[in-house]
Amino acid sequence: MRKKLLSNIYFPVLAILIASLFVVSCNNFEHEQEVPSFVNIKGFRMVENPNIIGSSYEGFQTSDIKDAWVYVDNEYIGTYPIGSKVPILKSGNHKIDIRPGVVLNGIALTRTEYPFYTFYSQKHDLVEGKEITIDTIDIMYKDNIVELSLMEMFEDSYISFHTDGINADTNKIVKCNNPDTVKWGSFCGAMYLNSNEPAYRIISDSLYCANKNALILEIDYWCNIPFSIGISGKPSSASQTEYINAMTVNPNQNKGWTKMYVVLGKVWQQLYQPNNFKIFFTPMKKEGVSNGWVYVDNIKIIHYPN
Repeated sequence: MRKKLLSNIYFPVLAILIASLFVVSCNNFEHEQEVPSFVNIKGFRMVENPNIIGSSYEGFQTSDIKDAWVYVDNEYIGTYPIGSKVPILKSGNHKIDIRPGVVLNGIALTRTEYPFYTFYSQKHDLVEGKEITIDTIDIMYKDNIVELSLMEMFEDSYISFHTDGINADTNKIVKCNNPDTVKWGSFCGAMYLNSNEPAYRIISDSLYCANKNALILEIDYWCNIPFSIGISGKPSSASQTEYINAMTVNPNQNKGWTKMYVVLGKVWQQLYQPNNFKIFFTPMKKEGVSNGWVYVDNIKIIHYPN
């Protein structure tokens, strides 16, 4: 009798507990399925910043912006490919920041915001289930933080690169004005390497940077042979000059002109970050290619102010 009485008490209580858990679970489920608002991001367009010397050169504004980094009220929402429709689980008036993102060293896994570009920031009224479209965003280099240690567009008579160890009159980097090759302005830089000639290294004039936080090489290139990119310098005043490769760039003959953002900071650190250094390019032979060529243009070394 006592056992039956306990059963009569426990079963209703258990049923209530199960029902309450079910209600809580349903409420949580419904909350997770909240209808988002949507933001359609068309993309970015680089425009001239008149406060940066050289910004008016054709080709200065080349970019390869892959992603949009989205923030709402300074809260990170996510990183989305250009042209994406971004779901946002908020409604009402909110500040939306859209920052341009690039790929570093040509490696898809190294996606990052690019700090040297301006970004979009504006308030919008978000409505659940509704979509707003943000047209192509004009951005530019930030003149308050961008410093250029090097800018070579190959449009002037003087070239800030020469063949390492060889006099200028036998320079291996030359100006090319072939209209089938040049994409911006009237000239680009050209390095040729035939299969029967020795390899060589092209090196820049001496560069100066005292800010250790970032060092980026921007370059447009087109090549049918690989070439390496690196930094040269002295770890100390008493040291000999060292050459350290940062990366090797693969041929892109069929793809055409390509923009790359190369991080040089880690290689610079291996030299103990001397304030004075040089960058270099080394064309490399490729099996089966008798007439190798590397075209480069719009070369910049960018860092924060000294």
